[in-house]
Amino acid sequence: MDDFLSLFGVYDFAVRDALVLVLVALALYVLLSAGIFAVPQVGLMAIGSYGSAILSVDMGVPVALAVPAAAVIAGAVGVLLATLVARLNGIYLAIASIAFSEVVRVAVLNVPLTGGSQGKVGISREVTDLWICGAVLLATVALVWLRRSRHGLVISAMRVDTLMAQHQGINVVRVRTLLFGLSGLLSGTAGALQAHTAGFIDPGQFNFDLLTKLLAVVVIGGMTFVGGSFVGALVIFGLPFTLEGFAEYQVLVNGLIIVLVVAFAPGGILGVLSRLLARLRRSDAPGEAGSPVVPGPGDAPAGIGPVALDADDVRVTFGGVHALDGVRLTVGQGEVLGVIGPNGSGKTTLINALSGAYTPSSGTGAVDGVPLALLWGRPHLLARAGIARTFQTIRLMDDKSVAANVALGFPPQVPRRSEATRELLVRMGLDQISGVPAGELPYGVRRQVEIARALARNPRVLLLDEPTAGMSPTEREGVFTAVDAARRHGLAVVLVEHDVAMMRRFCDRLMVLDFGRVLAEGSPDDVLDSKEVIDAYIGSGALA
Repeated sequence: MDDFLSLFGVYDFAVRDALVLVLVALALYVLLSAGIFAVPQVGLMAIGSYGSAILSVDMGVPVALAVPAAAVIAGAVGVLLATLVARLNGIYLAIASIAFSEVVRVAVLNVPLTGGSQGKVGISREVTDLWICGAVLLATVALVWLRRSRHGLVISAMRVDTLMAQHQGINVVRVRTLLFGLSGLLSGTAGALQAHTAGFIDPGQFNFDLLTKLLAVVVIGGMTFVGGSFVGALVIFGLPFTLEGFAEYQVLVNGLIIVLVVAFAPGGILGVLSRLLARLRRSDAPGEAGSPVVPGPGDAPAGIGPVALDADDVRVTFGGVHALDGVRLTVGQGEVLGVIGPNGSGKTTLINALSGAYTPSSGTGAVDGVPLALLWGRPHLLARAGIARTFQTIRLMDDKSVAANVALGFPPQVPRRSEATRELLVRMGLDQISGVPAGELPYGVRRQVEIARALARNPRVLLLDEPTAGMSPTEREGVFTAVDAARRHGLAVVLVEHDVAMMRRFCDRLMVLDFGRVLAEGSPDDVLDSKEVIDAYIGSGALA
């Protein structure tokens, strides 16, 4: 009963080995699905194999305890590795993770306890098919749950844009570290199971060929889908048994398949099927976005309230260029502060500094009573303190629905997230397109989705960086209506925009920046009618 995979006859060992490698492929999926291009799984698998073997053979630990213990050790090594490579990304991270696996391989070849180049023998073969299938099933269920929870949205956001994810209050470094640990846990489990299935460990198996095979499995199946590891495994592990003479060229064919999939079907097999199903389901044209109503229930008392954001002597330099030079800014609850100025005057730099994308070289102040000195350069902390923002270039998860994009903005502690998301979509006039992927929407509606996501955090301060750029007059009116509704609800708004007429109409105060310095500040009429501003900007056509 425990060896039911024997039904596959002479292929039973190959099936067991394939299931174990599916577990490693799932570990690879954990990182790749979050946009973390690290491939230390082969090295972590080796740690699990040797760890379990040493614990059971040399230390007399029961196999039932040695396997999970080795998995935990591999997970801990994954966390340590994440800490060591915390500043690396892209190709540098990939190279460092490959180097890690090579270090592990060299280490096991030279440490007497591991058996050196002869490998480890005499390992108990107590692991049954039930153990292997149970581990794969448990891992799959856990990862499916993770994908469907808010954590899945967090992982998707990290894959699409880490800066955007940080501005949703996500501690990217901590999530990345935990994912490394989870990947190590799965890889270590696979290694331990493989050691106790075969009864020996061959150090030569933990090589680059194994890595290319695992990469092929994940990429072909779909690196953003849990089931991609199973689909890819059917292709990579099944072909050698169906095509005569394929095995000796498998590494070459794996590489070729990866290149073809990346070039023509970057989402993998499941990605292609997912897009086809989405088109079939959408037989009717989606509804159109309506007009925003209010960003929250009820209206706040009229007038400007206490100061929500206060920043003084903010300076940002790039080399010898002073992008911001001693800027002072205050904005109260229920107030819209407009920031204008020509290109290069420091408007976006100011938004980036206030939101944490840039770290000022100096500056003091507070947001909702929290000192900015504790928050500078930390977007996730500034978001949690009450600052939300939109970006000059729209940053959304294009493959996710409108509802999913907006849901990402809600803090983790919000109860009944789905209900709260629906209510916000109704208030923003987006409920009729809630299921449409954000990437299929027109520009103006995408901007409304980004604003809705920012409002989902129920922030104290909303930073808008050119929210109506590229919009039609009707779309602009809709955005400014939403801004006015936010102001009436008591939200402090800092608005960067080039539409002077709209700024005069909707803003309570205007600030004019010139080469990183405040040129003028006051009521819209006073600022726009002042001789200094007219001479510097309107006279030169910069604000026309």
